[in-house]
Amino acid sequence: MHWLFLLSPDWLFLLVSEWLILPGSNNDTQNRWRGYSMKPISLSEQMMFSTIRLESPDGSTGTGFFNHFVYGDTIVPVIITNKHVVNGNPNAIMRFNLHLCEDKNGEVALDESFAVSFCTNWVFHSSQDLCFTFVNPLFEEVHRRTGKYVFYRALDDSLIYEQEKLEELSALEQVVMVGYPNGLWDQIHNYPLFRRGYTASHPAFDFNRKSIGVVDMACFPGSSGSPILILDEMGYLDKKSKNINMQTRAIFLGVLFEGPQMLDVGEIVNVDVKMQQKTVSIGKTMINLGYYIKSAELLEFKNYIANAIS
Repeated sequence: MHWLFLLSPDWLFLLVSEWLILPGSNNDTQNRWRGYSMKPISLSEQMMFSTIRLESPDGSTGTGFFNHFVYGDTIVPVIITNKHVVNGNPNAIMRFNLHLCEDKNGEVALDESFAVSFCTNWVFHSSQDLCFTFVNPLFEEVHRRTGKYVFYRALDDSLIYEQEKLEELSALEQVVMVGYPNGLWDQIHNYPLFRRGYTASHPAFDFNRKSIGVVDMACFPGSSGSPILILDEMGYLDKKSKNINMQTRAIFLGVLFEGPQMLDVGEIVNVDVKMQQKTVSIGKTMINLGYYIKSAELLEFKNYIANAIS
């Protein structure tokens, strides 16, 4: 396979970055926090290198992930997230960190990361809260500056199930979400956080709106843009045969974009001891459900790129 370098006339590329070596090497205090090289093997370890923590200039955070659109022998790498993560701005500047490796097709991530402020053209989905941008120019620039390559693991078309295959799933499937809830992440190693839950609606059926599904999982701001997958590393139950299939399984269900909230309304009460009257307080509480946009909607981006290639 070969990589396709896409750079359209209206595509703005700006990189303001520095090479970061994770703490360690000079003194004992730092050595305790030293990052380590890692060779991801399992599905979940691969997912540790599939996402990036996106931070906008105003300090708000979200999640982006790498995806490969495949056209025969050609691979087009992109970053995908929600429109609202880039604040609805197609030219938004986003900051994030990239893992590095020594070789172009390296299997080991170094204990180094590269900090990037990336101004680019985000291509918006016609109807869903999704957008993407090309990243091959960014990879080339990182290599030019550091002599190293970006280490990442991407999702791709093969993980997107067609409707017929979705219908083979059960209504209740265990799922995994990878991202940065409330902006939290492993700052030493530049790793995301994993959340585990269940499908709350059948993956084969839309929930009230076109191409929307629901998961039973704690979802917080910062998780927007997180990929949600069925990730079975130790086998799974086949609903038709009732047998355990010991093969691993990865199914890309969709991208988190919002979650229902419940209003908390306080009461005005008299406190016995101080006889102090409390004021009304109104807040919002997440109810541990998340709405995701089904991964099939990403195929609109694949068609967009195919037209750009042709």
